[in-house]
Amino acid sequence: MTTAELSADGSYARVVGSGGDRIFGYLKRYKWPYLAGFVALLGATVLALLPPLVVNWAVDDIDRTIRGVGGDIGAAGLLRYAALIAAIALAEGVLRYFSRWVVSGSSRRIEYGLREDLANHLLRLDQGFYVQARTGDLMSRLTNDLQAVRDFLGPTVVDITRSIVILVAGFAFMWAIDLRLTLIAFAYLPVVILLMAYFETNIEKRFFEVQDQIAELTERSQENISGIRAIKAYAQEDAEIRTFARENEEMRRRSMRLGKYEAALLPSMIVLTQGGTLLVLWFGGHDVVDGRISLGDFTQFFLILTILSSQLMAVGWIVASAQLGVVAIRRINEIFRTTSAIADGPHTTSHLRGDVEFQGVTVRFGAAEPILRDVSLRIAAGSTVAIVGATGQGKTTLVNLVPRLLDPVEGSVLVDGVDVREYRLDDLRQQVGFVPQESFLFSESLRENVSYGRQDASDEDYQGALDISQLSNDLQQLTQGLDTVIGERGMTLSGGQKQRAAIARALLKDPPVLILDDALSHVDTHTEEEILRRLRTYMRGRTTILIAHRTSTLRSADRIVVLEDGAIVEQGSHADLIARDGVYARIYREQLALESRSEDVDARLVEREHAPDTPADGEGGAP
Repeated sequence: MTTAELSADGSYARVVGSGGDRIFGYLKRYKWPYLAGFVALLGATVLALLPPLVVNWAVDDIDRTIRGVGGDIGAAGLLRYAALIAAIALAEGVLRYFSRWVVSGSSRRIEYGLREDLANHLLRLDQGFYVQARTGDLMSRLTNDLQAVRDFLGPTVVDITRSIVILVAGFAFMWAIDLRLTLIAFAYLPVVILLMAYFETNIEKRFFEVQDQIAELTERSQENISGIRAIKAYAQEDAEIRTFARENEEMRRRSMRLGKYEAALLPSMIVLTQGGTLLVLWFGGHDVVDGRISLGDFTQFFLILTILSSQLMAVGWIVASAQLGVVAIRRINEIFRTTSAIADGPHTTSHLRGDVEFQGVTVRFGAAEPILRDVSLRIAAGSTVAIVGATGQGKTTLVNLVPRLLDPVEGSVLVDGVDVREYRLDDLRQQVGFVPQESFLFSESLRENVSYGRQDASDEDYQGALDISQLSNDLQQLTQGLDTVIGERGMTLSGGQKQRAAIARALLKDPPVLILDDALSHVDTHTEEEILRRLRTYMRGRTTILIAHRTSTLRSADRIVVLEDGAIVEQGSHADLIARDGVYARIYREQLALESRSEDVDARLVEREHAPDTPADGEGGAP
C-alpha cells in the first residue's frame, strides 16, 4: 500500500497519496493544549539551566572567601544558594509535570479519535480493497502503529521539544561564558549529525521489516484460531506449530537487526559526547589556571555541558522513537488516503418496488478475462429468477452487483429504472436481503445475529423469520435458545444452522429484493423443501434471485437463467428449458443423478442402522 493503484478495468480503485493528512488535522484541533504544554516546557527547560548559574555564583563566593579577596560566605550564604536551587527545581518540576500532562493527554485523545476514524474508514472501503489487503497487516496498523503514533505525539514530541530548547539555550549560556570553549565543545557536532542520520535511515528500514513480520505473525495467528477445527480435523497441529515457529524465528531475526542499531546508538553518542567533555576539561582547565575565566564560570560551563551531553545521548533514543512514530503515521495515512470505488450517489429512497435490470454488464478484475460479458437481463418486480451455471461462471458476481458490493466495468444495473450508482448506499442496501454463499455470524447471541439488519423487530417478526428458515426447530437444542452466544463465526452451530440463521437475518429485514446465493447448500433435502414451501408465500410480491444447484430449488423459480463463460446462454421456465435439451437440461440431469446417488447412500445408511445384527461373512451363525 505504498503507491497509487487502479485496477486495469477500473472496477475498483485504491488511491494512495491523495487527500489530507489526518494526523496534522488532529494536531490542529488540539493546538491550544499543545501550545500551553510547549510554553510550560520552554519555561521548565530554561529553569533547568539556571542551577549551574547559581553554582557559578556560589563557587566564585567560595573561591573569594578561600583566597580572602572580598568574599565571606558562611553557612547562611550556602543555605541561600541551596534554597534557590531547590526553588528552581520545584518550579521546573511543576512546569514539566503540567507540560507532560497536557501533551500526553492530548495524544491519548488523538489516539482515541484516530482509532475510531480508522475503524469507520475501513468499514466504508469497498470489497476490492480487502481482496488485496492482509488482515494481519490491518490489525498491526490498528494496534501497534496507533500506539507508536500516540507515543510520538505525546512523550516523544515533549522530548524532542525539550532537546531542541535545551540545546539552543545551553549553547547561548555557554557562548555568553566563553566563545572559544563553546566552539571547542561543539566541534564534534557534525559527526553527531552524520551518525544520527546513519542510524535514522537504518532504524526506519529495520522497523518497516519488523512491522511487516508482525503483520505476518498476526495473520498466521488469526488463521490458526479461526481455522482450529480444520487444523484438528486434519491433525495438522504440529505442521502449524512448525510454520509459526519459522515465522516467529524470522520475527526474532528482524527484531535483533533492529535492536543492534538501537543498541549501538547510545554507546556511539556516549563516546562522542565524552570526547567533547575531555576537550573542554583540558582547554578550560588551562584557561582557569591562566586566569582567562573564573572558576565559577568554568564550573557553570562544565555543568551546562554535562546537561547538554546527557541530552545528546538521549537524542539517540528520541530519534529512534520519533522514527518509529513517523513510519507509523505514514502507514496509517496510507489507509486514510485510500478511497473507496463504491461511493454514495445523490438519490435517496425509502421504498423500492424491486424491478431489477442488468444492461450490457461486463465485469473483470485486473487484466484477467472478463467474469461477466455483456450480460443483459430484466427481472420484473415480484418475480423469482434462478441463476444456474457451473462453478466460476459469474453467478455470485452477477448478484453482487445489485447491492453494489462491486460495480461493473461496462454497462449498468438499474433498480426501479435508476442506476444503482445513483442511490445512497444505505438506502439501497437496507432494501436488499442478501444471503451469501458463506454465512458469516458474529460472536454474539443468536438473537443479535438474526436482528443484525433490523433492530426494531417485534416478537412476531422474529417468530415468522425463524419459522420460514426452520431455525425455530433447533432452538431447543441451544442452552439459552435465541439468547445463546454462538461463538466466533458461529462455530457452535452446524453449517445448516448457520445458513438458516443467515436466511432468518435476511427475512427479518422484510426487503423488497431478496438474494439467496446457494443459501440452502448445507441444508438437508427435507428441511430445504419445507423452507422453499414457506418461502413461496413470503416471496409473493418480492423480487427474488436464487443461485442454486438442487433441482427442487430450481423448479420453484418463475424463470431460470443459465450462465456459461460469463454470458447468458439460455433462459426460460423449467419445462421450456428441459424441452430445449440444451445446457440447462444437461446440468439438470447431472444434478438429478448426483442427488439420486446421495439419496441411495442415505437410504442404505438408514437401512443398515435399523437392520438386525447378522454374523459377518465366513462366521458361524447361531446353532
